[in-house]
Amino acid sequence: MHNMDLLPDFVVIGAGKSGTTSLNEYLNQHPKIFMGDKEPNFFAYELLDPDTISDPTDKAHYFESVYKLEDYLALFKGAKEGQLKGEVSNTYISSSISWERIKHYVPDAKLMAILRHPADRIFSRYFHLVRENEIPEGGDLNEVFNRDSIWWKRKDLVNEGFYYRQLKPYFENFKSENIKVFLYEDFIGKTDQVVKEAFEFLGVDPNVKVGTDVVYNKSGKVKNKSVDALVGQDSAPIVFLKKVFPGLHRKLKSSVAVNRWLNNIRNKNLEKPDMERDLKQKIVDEIYREDIQELQKLIQRDLKHWL
Repeated sequence: MHNMDLLPDFVVIGAGKSGTTSLNEYLNQHPKIFMGDKEPNFFAYELLDPDTISDPTDKAHYFESVYKLEDYLALFKGAKEGQLKGEVSNTYISSSISWERIKHYVPDAKLMAILRHPADRIFSRYFHLVRENEIPEGGDLNEVFNRDSIWWKRKDLVNEGFYYRQLKPYFENFKSENIKVFLYEDFIGKTDQVVKEAFEFLGVDPNVKVGTDVVYNKSGKVKNKSVDALVGQDSAPIVFLKKVFPGLHRKLKSSVAVNRWLNNIRNKNLEKPDMERDLKQKIVDEIYREDIQELQKLIQRDLKHWL
């Protein structure tokens, strides 16, 4: 028998490249919150047959995720009595079945999302792929308007930015008071205030101070490959530590001081040009305008500045 009491109390459903890694770390620093491993993707992948996944990147992502209930529940075994359990998976906003699976298991779960201007999000996603040296074949950013390109075929690229389409089922099937949507510009510009609002939404002490000065998972092009080889997210020393000394790796990973030092070096070693104004406007006009207009009404926020 599974211990269903281990299921999460809240879920952050995305969107990708919108600050969710940082939010995950900030939430995890609250003494009354326990965060499972980031991006288990369970609710998106539990019922998915991997043989139906044609894209090799998507298939690899499936097998790196948690798709068995017992493994998912095990992520929360470390929670102490009285702690809220939560997790962050960006696939939940773009997966058509995630809302159903969340409702099936935790119908009263609290849900949070951070939404970034969709053109800025896809630009950041592009430079995340640049950073990881994972730009797919035919994935040049100029192809974003080609609806037969990889930009439209992969869920984490163009399609993830249709926030109205993605969030509508959540608003239709969960209590509105159990859904909290933040805008990325608020999260970046007023981080402490947004984190406090998140704590209030979850019902924990909102005055607990966490290390919001640390920015996690920043996108950009690596300036110095030697530095990246030493301290990059997938650098040999960190991969070795993770495999050989997992306990020490977890301890260091949870240290705000270590993360402050490490991410400061990583972020200084990245560069990302500003998005061309004309390109941004073209992406809005030709791809996202109608969705943004509907999103305004759904989340009851004025998004004219996005248009």
